[in-house]
Amino acid sequence: RMSSYWLNNITGVGLADADLEVVPNALLELGIHITCKTIQAGTLLGSVIGSAVGLVKKKDVKAALIKGGKYGIVIGAVLGPIMTVAAMRGKSGPEIVDRCFRLRHNVGQLWVDRSFFIAATIGVMSAGSAGLIAGINGAVVVSPLGRAAWEAITGVDKK
Repeated sequence: RMSSYWLNNITGVGLADADLEVVPNALLELGIHITCKTIQAGTLLGSVIGSAVGLVKKKDVKAALIKGGKYGIVIGAVLGPIMTVAAMRGKSGPEIVDRCFRLRHNVGQLWVDRSFFIAATIGVMSAGSAGLIAGINGAVVVSPLGRAAWEAITGVDKK
């Protein structure tokens, strides 16, 4: 069972530090985080490679971008859990919990994760797989810029 504290934190519900320390499924939580990152990277790389292949083969670039993005999502979804297990091999339970705790406090990372979930959801609901790919790629590119703009406007730093 996933922690409701994790879900509340990722959705932006304010939590006390004591609540953020409750990490009942640290490896699963970290696996979700890493898998989101590998899906983002896979989608972006797949889209770029797919577009390039489409251009070279003189095919429909949009269709090639979508196809490449789909492959990237699948590859990222498969690699995420594998990379999680590999990265955490030999780590103690408290070390994994500490990594999750630090991720839960990383405002910049939370911003990127929230952007990913929101953009992917809106994209798939509005335009199916093409929207999903556009949403993920958009979040990867725009989210860091949005966070930087937010910090510049509000004076809030990443802490």
